Amino acid sequence: MLKKTLTKLSLTQRLLVGAMLWVFCSLLVAGALLNQLFQQHIEEQLHKELNMHMMQLIAQMTLDSAGQLGLSQALNDPRFEQPLSGLYWQIDVSSQPLLFSHSLWDETLTPPRSQINKETWFRYKDPELGELYVIGRSIALAEPSHVQRYQVWVAAQKSWIAEPLQRFVWMLVLTLAVLGCVLVVGVWWQLKLGLRPLRQLRQRLAAVHEGRANSIDGQYPQEIQPLVSEFNRVLRSQAQVTERARTQAGNLAHAIKTPLAVLANAAKKPDPQLAQLVLQQIHAAQEQVDYHLSRARVAAAVKTVGVRTEILPALHSLVKLLQRAYEPKSVQVELLSGQKELYFKGEAQDLHEILGNVLDNAFKWCETRVQVQVQRAEALGRPNALKITIDDDGKGIAASAYSRIFQRGVRADELAPGSGLGLAIVADLVLLYGGNIEAMRSPLGGLRIEIYFP
Repeated sequence: MLKKTLTKLSLTQRLLVGAMLWVFCSLLVAGALLNQLFQQHIEEQLHKELNMHMMQLIAQMTLDSAGQLGLSQALNDPRFEQPLSGLYWQIDVSSQPLLFSHSLWDETLTPPRSQINKETWFRYKDPELGELYVIGRSIALAEPSHVQRYQVWVAAQKSWIAEPLQRFVWMLVLTLAVLGCVLVVGVWWQLKLGLRPLRQLRQRLAAVHEGRANSIDGQYPQEIQPLVSEFNRVLRSQAQVTERARTQAGNLAHAIKTPLAVLANAAKKPDPQLAQLVLQQIHAAQEQVDYHLSRARVAAAVKTVGVRTEILPALHSLVKLLQRAYEPKSVQVELLSGQKELYFKGEAQDLHEILGNVLDNAFKWCETRVQVQVQRAEALGRPNALKITIDDDGKGIAASAYSRIFQRGVRADELAPGSGLGLAIVADLVLLYGGNIEAMRSPLGGLRIEIYFP
């Protein structure tokens, strides 16, 4: 029930409730400790006062020539002379009252006896006088014939402590209540001031949602600034994805416009090769659609966080597939890797698209040998970059064509069939993943393709 209630509260209300509970518990503990300390203090003060009266009483005790006990002079505190004043003294001999103060009137003290010459301090509840704090000592006085022991008692009623303690408790409660209110107001103000950046952030987000702003601006505390930066990064990424989608849609529309125009013109006049023309243009349009849809899918996949694909299993499966496809050539494949666990930070379908096109070209143009190497390497100023190198022992291409083979519509060998989109798609995918692709002469004699991924 409490959990459901708390979930309905705002962050400010939760913090305020928590602070109020903490303040209440802290003040409660502080009040109990202060009350205990004050009670101990006044008990110690009372103990000192009663001990002083007892020492004074012992100092005034005298024996006359007949061995009768008396006091050389009365004690100087007038409360000992006032009946039932709350302050009493009594001297016992053999557990029988011998001398006592006028304040006892017709009552007597009957506390337990203490050891001789040892001070005793305790609480004592008398049926007539009520609850008392008592201090006592047993002393010995030498008489002519023997030594006589006497028990000296001095007592004070508990009300001497209870009344000032009660006044202190009331003052303490009032003081702590005022202090608690001040602390709660201070906490409320602190929460209001501390959570102001969150209210500003909410207003900025509302402005972005309503289209009045493109990003969250303003200065925020260092605890919130990373969150604001991440929000702005997401907003920029969303804007880039939207712009890229518009561009891809425009490119796709433009790409299929030409085949459609050719088909429309051919349909207006009789042509015996119309069927072949239709198939060619449909094939060209289909290639363009596949190309642009592939780019759009990868552009969205690149923004997915936490996706990764293990590289070596993907390479093994592609190599086996291509060895079956090019079985008459008996291609020997060397797979080199310095580490067992190497990952591509993207989807498996994109990795297969990239490596599949490059390996297919290597198998197509090699003589008998293809070499694949995967390793971590410092590249492009990015630490721990992933480097994939694919070599073949074919005839290779001219150095002037190294950069052109990644352009759309360009083929390494114009006599070979194809649209020239394979390596162009690879280059686009690699760039979308923030990587880099290069072509160069291979040490094996053919073409080397180097791919870097961050």
